[in-house]
Amino acid sequence: MKTINKIFGLLSILLAFTACNEDPTYFQLPNQPDDMHIQASVSEVVLNKGQEGQPAITFKWDEVKSPIKDYDSITYSIRLYATESKSDNHTEFISIGKKREVTFTHKELNDIIARWVPAGTKVSVTAEVVGLINNEIKYIKPESSMVEFSVTGYEKTPMYLYAHLKDDATGAERVERLSQRQLGSGIYEGTFPVTPCSYYFTTSPTSDRPAYGQDSGEKLKFVNEGNVSNFANTASGTRTFIVDINDEFMDCRVVNIVQLPTRETIRIVGDGCSIGWDPGSSEGLFKIENPRYPYIYSWTGEFKNGEIKVNTGTNWGDQFFFAPESNADPAVNHQLNMFRYEGAGGDVKWKVTTPGRFKFTLCLDADNLHTSFEPVQ
Repeated sequence: MKTINKIFGLLSILLAFTACNEDPTYFQLPNQPDDMHIQASVSEVVLNKGQEGQPAITFKWDEVKSPIKDYDSITYSIRLYATESKSDNHTEFISIGKKREVTFTHKELNDIIARWVPAGTKVSVTAEVVGLINNEIKYIKPESSMVEFSVTGYEKTPMYLYAHLKDDATGAERVERLSQRQLGSGIYEGTFPVTPCSYYFTTSPTSDRPAYGQDSGEKLKFVNEGNVSNFANTASGTRTFIVDINDEFMDCRVVNIVQLPTRETIRIVGDGCSIGWDPGSSEGLFKIENPRYPYIYSWTGEFKNGEIKVNTGTNWGDQFFFAPESNADPAVNHQLNMFRYEGAGGDVKWKVTTPGRFKFTLCLDADNLHTSFEPVQ
């Protein structure tokens, strides 16, 4: 089966043929029966790293029964989700096409659940298949069928990495732990004070092998035995170490990330966005979307003509990220200055002039502070 990365939009089919002033014609079946009766080949799976490419579980189902005589085709999609935490832990829908069967290998299934629970933990998973009757004239409510099974995964990536640092001046050695922001991602980060030093990484705080040392530049080299080439750090101060052990990256970056007054907390506020003048709104929280870039914060939402600024707390007395100049247009001026109190420079706000849905992004790499303001669908 191809890598699980195709997103199937279930509700994207709209009526194509309508008269100028007529409402669309919909076929509605409020209580759609389960005609598919999805079945799993096993009720419990214990995944094995040594069998990564072999089938772990197969799902089969019956054909959807169309409530109308003439239709174009029937296609299917499937997703998996943690039964007890569906909203937080789920895959996107995977398009299967016209087939009524799909198999997941040990690796494919482990890659999914590794982001939900630690290795060795049994988790209840629900497989949901959706059948869509495609028709150009009428919208037909998709049918779904579900089956539950349990899975125990193996360690895809270590829970932690450990940085072994040796001070250049004193020779003092210490160990710092790096953790994964997203479980099973293989991307680790740790923020701690440093001086000029040499360093490498291991999967254990007490053992020096296996290790990740320097290959060239920022690239990592995995060493199971033998010599490890150390990285060199020349900076002093608090730095964030970001290590990505996935094959497509295998790198280590040391970034000077702005340390916020409240950890990872910034909020948009103003009448130029849907949040309004509520400095502590949970709806206004910026998010770190990609664990490779824990210094990039984004807020996506509706903007309108008006003013905005960014709070680092919950009250008006907190420090804010202000615009670089009064009425700066975030779509044009991408300069970003450090956060400050209003009394240390005035209430200088951005002025939104283009209404619509945008992603407002703050890059908090202290050596490359900037913003972006991009339209989204």
